[in-house]
Amino acid sequence: MRDFRDAKAMAHTLRDALKAKAVETTHSECLELIAKTFGCENWNILSAKVEGSSPRPGRQAQDPAPKTLSCSFCGKTQHQVKALIAGPPPTFVCDECVEVCNEVLEDGKFFDLLTADIERGDRSYSTATAYLRGKSTAELAPYMERRRKGAERYRLGLQQIARKMAMRDDEPIPQGDILASPGFAYLRDKTREELVALQQKFARGMRGHDDAQRIAEIVLSERRAADAEG
Repeated sequence: MRDFRDAKAMAHTLRDALKAKAVETTHSECLELIAKTFGCENWNILSAKVEGSSPRPGRQAQDPAPKTLSCSFCGKTQHQVKALIAGPPPTFVCDECVEVCNEVLEDGKFFDLLTADIERGDRSYSTATAYLRGKSTAELAPYMERRRKGAERYRLGLQQIARKMAMRDDEPIPQGDILASPGFAYLRDKTREELVALQQKFARGMRGHDDAQRIAEIVLSERRAADAEG
């Protein structure tokens, strides 16, 4: 199974898989997405981790064909996700990874505006709100659902980070535990300092998604009130 040392190859296959679904991305954007998949803030951090890692042990000339298909990025099997999308053989992308990619690509502008509002001390989030007011009512409903799911993912991540921080360094993770699953296995090798940094990042992400949900609800409420008056 691939790991973080295969990040560049994974970025290539992710771009090909998204292109097959009419989603255009650059190689740099895909590198950033792969970095986030492995819990890194950006590609520069993951790149440094790759360069400082030990060489991959040699493989046999030909690996046996797997009986169960799995996502080439998060490692979840076909039984753990709703759908696997076939890319260039033998690559597969699960629906959850595609959803994360779509969120990053589609909603990056909103979060840039939200961050700018926060840095200016604008607690009314005027520019972020104006951006959502430019969306149709039909677009806002699925947008709120994506933000709800995004907040849930960050909350779950924060719960697992807190669990890992509460464990002893030598404490084994039971088989079948969520911390042993492909989505959270990367936490096992994190130092306490790295876990604290990741905790802060996840907390910011959760607040961003919660704020986005709240702003979208305000915009929808404004429209409902205008419709009622009309």
